[in-house]
Amino acid sequence: MKQIIHLSHYFFKKDKKQILSFGFILLITSLILHLATVLALRIDPAYDRQSDELHSADIDIVLPKYTDSDELSDAVCGHSTVQQLEKQRAILQKAVMKDFRGTDFELNILFYNWDDSRSLHQLSCLERSEEAVTNPVYLPLYISEFGEYPLNEKITFSIDGREFTFTVAGVVQEMHYGNASAEIMGVFLPDEGYRHLAQEFPGSEVINYAVRTAEGADVQNVLADLRQTAEEHHSPVLFALTGEAKKQSRMMVTNLLTVILAAFAVIVLLVSIFLCQFRIKTSVAEEMVQMGVLKSLGFTSGGIIRAIVLPYTLTALLFSALGASVSYALLPYLVDVLALQAGFRFDVPFSPAAMILTVALLTGVTLVFTRLAAGKLRRLQPIAAIRGLTEGKDMKKNRFAIARTPGSVNGVLMLKQMAASSRQNVLLFAVLFVMTILIAFSGSLFYNVIIEPDHFMNTLSDESPDMILQVSSSDINSMKQIISTLDGAKNVLSYSVLQVQVEKENAAAFVCEDFSKTRNDCCYEGRNPSSGREIAIGSALAERLGCGIGDEVAVTCSGTSRSYRVVGLVQSINNRGEICELTEEGFSALSGGEKLHTLYVYLKNSADADEFIDQTEAICGENIVSAVNAAKKQSEAQYMYTSIVNVVIVAVFTVTVLIVLLILYVILRSMIIQRRQEFGVFKAIGYSGRQLVWQAAGSLMPVTIAAALSSALLGLMYLPAVYNVIFGMIGAMKNHMEQPVGVLLLFAAAEIVVTLLISILLARPIKKIEAYSLIKE
Repeated sequence: MKQIIHLSHYFFKKDKKQILSFGFILLITSLILHLATVLALRIDPAYDRQSDELHSADIDIVLPKYTDSDELSDAVCGHSTVQQLEKQRAILQKAVMKDFRGTDFELNILFYNWDDSRSLHQLSCLERSEEAVTNPVYLPLYISEFGEYPLNEKITFSIDGREFTFTVAGVVQEMHYGNASAEIMGVFLPDEGYRHLAQEFPGSEVINYAVRTAEGADVQNVLADLRQTAEEHHSPVLFALTGEAKKQSRMMVTNLLTVILAAFAVIVLLVSIFLCQFRIKTSVAEEMVQMGVLKSLGFTSGGIIRAIVLPYTLTALLFSALGASVSYALLPYLVDVLALQAGFRFDVPFSPAAMILTVALLTGVTLVFTRLAAGKLRRLQPIAAIRGLTEGKDMKKNRFAIARTPGSVNGVLMLKQMAASSRQNVLLFAVLFVMTILIAFSGSLFYNVIIEPDHFMNTLSDESPDMILQVSSSDINSMKQIISTLDGAKNVLSYSVLQVQVEKENAAAFVCEDFSKTRNDCCYEGRNPSSGREIAIGSALAERLGCGIGDEVAVTCSGTSRSYRVVGLVQSINNRGEICELTEEGFSALSGGEKLHTLYVYLKNSADADEFIDQTEAICGENIVSAVNAAKKQSEAQYMYTSIVNVVIVAVFTVTVLIVLLILYVILRSMIIQRRQEFGVFKAIGYSGRQLVWQAAGSLMPVTIAAALSSALLGLMYLPAVYNVIFGMIGAMKNHMEQPVGVLLLFAAAEIVVTLLISILLARPIKKIEAYSLIKE
């Protein structure tokens, strides 16, 4: 064993720089993989732990207060799987938050009474004003931080054309309606403010049925039973959410980022394996004579293999542990971004399981592949090795003979050099091909999030006009005519989001006069409805109801039920697929001729939305109840995703440059060592150091160009599949992400240029080697 350790020490000293290069790549791999592992292992339990501490309910059902009764409560409590029921009063209003991060943000708001006692959905007060404030309000973390409403700041809610201003007295954390992904949020008013708002909007009070179910109960089935119970007691369900559905919507970005980081780590790990195998095989070829001598002296093949493998295994163990440790320095910044989207703060403590898993995986993979790479030593014959020969490979074909190959001598020498380095070419091609996958992915993200952000946002959101108008006029058609003739208007549609029931399942109904004129087509199978008897239903509804295109479903609104034929399936991440689409004609027949009072306005230039709103209010005056700059709202929502994507793009390019640098260092160093005598001859016959540098760097270019271009162009096929998997995890059956050839080729060209510059830089040591010493050595 002592001899093996001494031999390992020799191999490490000889290949120290190459082994350390491999270690740095493993450090990067470990850092990324450990971040993904910690997110996967820690954040989900952190959410569950916070939910348990605040005694969150498993089901929430919002009912009008006037329909609530003791009989309904008893019926709910009598359900076999209901363990606890708590009724919480609130005021439900569609409100516009003024100056929400510089724009107006419209959302369904549940105004709760802060002074009501709670045993379920308890609140954790994160910050509280030490000053006495007028008209106090307690905001959830998401509104306070993302909307930029700090303590003692004013916040104005516009409700039905009337404005109510409060002062932020505290910031609370709760796991109920804590972020905007569920399209409904909770805000908390002291008793006096709550009673005042209830008086201003009589009949708007609701009761939230917070329900805890028995362990192991099927929450979806329980919710369906409770909906039926409410209907039997003539109580319409306004909103209904399960705890799991809220969790999925709040953890959406976290889950996406975890998947991307894990895929990133796997790709870098593949590069590490390529490098490890290349280095060991090259080392065996370079040390062939020494290997033969060692075998002749009595060292077994297994002993030599263990001596070669040991430095790489120890390096993997050390650097993977170091990378996992370094990741904790970056984790707090990542967690802050994710906590903002999720709407709750959480700490990510040290995870022994993630550390052990990361280190064990990387060390184990290194051990396996280094042993496989060194396995050829078992077939090595000592005499042949001492003579410098291996089976059948003592003579190499003279490819690109100078006398017979057309072209300049320098160009032919580059080709000869490339052909003589098959192992380096295979490694370089494999590494650059894999790294170009990352480059292509980041380039595609850059295009779809930064250059054409509508592609990304339309995948995650629903219809996105430039302006949303709530109008009071009964003659909505005349309002449309007036607005459509204003300067800057491109299109005006009657479009509303209302609550209906599809086969007794609550759903958000997107009602539009003509879906072919909308900007964001959410239909992923079939088509949008175009007549009064057609409907498109969401993915979750289709799955729960077990129906598809061509089936008939019953839709209920305000006590009236009507049958519709399903013509398409649509998606909505914000509504978790619990949606449907109806034409204006179809909804009018269901609602007894009720007119829509919401207009979606599309402008020629979205940046002019504020000016257009002023113009509209000046002309239409009292007929405008509220006007929301939806374009600015969309851009502010995009800010969160853009910041994450920018980090991903910068990280990908940084990691790519580092890995290419380390790989080229190993390849060019091996090339210089193997061909020292040849370079000496070239210098002796008159070639300058600069020419030899360009020959060495240029010999890598054909492989570099082939790998980068082929991988980038193949991105037209594999990137759609990648996006389908990523967005499919959060319920987006259809995505609008594009893969423009120009952008992919541009990023590939950037990679080729960077590779060339790094190659020239790393080949410069050739200039310093004297011809005499090269030939002599």
